[in-house]
Amino acid sequence: MKINFKVCGLEAKHFIPFFIIVMVAVYCGFMPTTTIGSDEYVATTFVGTIAFLMAVGGLFFWLGNTIPIVNNYLGGACLLPLLGASFMNFIGIVPKELVNGTKVLMSGGFQDAYIAMLLVGSILVMDRKILLGATIRYLPTVIGSQVFALGFCALAGLLTGTGVTDALFNIGAPCMSGGSGGAMTTLPRLYTDLSGADQMGMAGQFLCYASISNVIAIMLAAIVGSCTKSMTKINGGGNILKVQGSMDVNEEKRAGTSADYAALGSGIFMAFTLYLLGNIFGNLPGLSVIPGLAWTIIFGIVIKWSGILPDKVGDNCVYAMNFALKALLPMLIAGIGVNSLNFATLGAFFTPAAFIVIFVSVVGALVGAMLFGHITGLYAYEAGVTAGLCCCNIGGSGDLAVLSAANRMNLLAFASISTRIGGALMVIWIGLLYPMFH
Repeated sequence: MKINFKVCGLEAKHFIPFFIIVMVAVYCGFMPTTTIGSDEYVATTFVGTIAFLMAVGGLFFWLGNTIPIVNNYLGGACLLPLLGASFMNFIGIVPKELVNGTKVLMSGGFQDAYIAMLLVGSILVMDRKILLGATIRYLPTVIGSQVFALGFCALAGLLTGTGVTDALFNIGAPCMSGGSGGAMTTLPRLYTDLSGADQMGMAGQFLCYASISNVIAIMLAAIVGSCTKSMTKINGGGNILKVQGSMDVNEEKRAGTSADYAALGSGIFMAFTLYLLGNIFGNLPGLSVIPGLAWTIIFGIVIKWSGILPDKVGDNCVYAMNFALKALLPMLIAGIGVNSLNFATLGAFFTPAAFIVIFVSVVGALVGAMLFGHITGLYAYEAGVTAGLCCCNIGGSGDLAVLSAANRMNLLAFASISTRIGGALMVIWIGLLYPMFH
């Protein structure tokens, strides 16, 4: 079998020398560093950090795409950079300064920049009528998915002896509360307020369960996608709405990128600006009940539906989206693995019963979304991935990982609705149910 080696756009004879240079810089003490603040927080600069994440993330990404079974059924292209980089950090072969540099890069906005380019581009690439029709059908699908997820979670609690209460509130809910932020802060604070006892110490356990759920969601996205690939009534091939035409109708009218780098730059600028506009509205009194990212989605939909921005200008945002997808995805996933996924905590609170509850809950979310998506006129697989599995991950980075495994990055806008709005809805569900069981 001929192996096609291409990492970071380079063949082996070109990539290996560059990889060696990066590793020499990392492990022989030549990485450029900077000291942040007065507490001697030493971190690698963006140049060294990005070079390392591109080299390691790109290599894991290629391995995940190449290893049989892992590539088609386990979401290897996304899963290996995530778990591989996290494991490297866990066993101590990522220097502390580089870990700090990754934290500064990821927490300092690189992930937000990536999401902004993907989110705005994924909206503006859609056909106007299809975008509006899919959005109207989507929210009922999210609600139906959550009802199934909670029902499956309660059933798993009964079957494993965990109990419905623990299964619902201490295992299932953290996996569907809007990502790692919901698991670490929102739910513990909600439980503290509802019970009158300090529940903030549950944050570590909740984050562990959300991380396990995230990995399960990634694997299911890849497995179900592979199994339904030829089922055209279930799998829309990237289209979410069952209508004549394609979700990517405009893609046929444009090139995937442009030799006009000023156009690419304008696309990045517009994507970042719409992200900022969403953040402004998300912090205004009376409007802050809707998260900033959800406002960005709303503004993107309004711009596309109204035609206020000509397509030839909006296409620049699509170029920015494709740049993010083609050039930045492997390093982003590796950065998430180092910064956001603590390999050690995956086993800290792990029990077979907890794993079964989590697995059954994620399956319930997937089945519910596929069923309600089919009923409301959406393709079942695309609905299952976005409305179901993207409700069961660690947030924005989890959305990227799940969509990457499913090869459905064009549906990021819908995934973000699931994470933000769906996470808020789940917190409301839990707030209503908690007094009934305690």
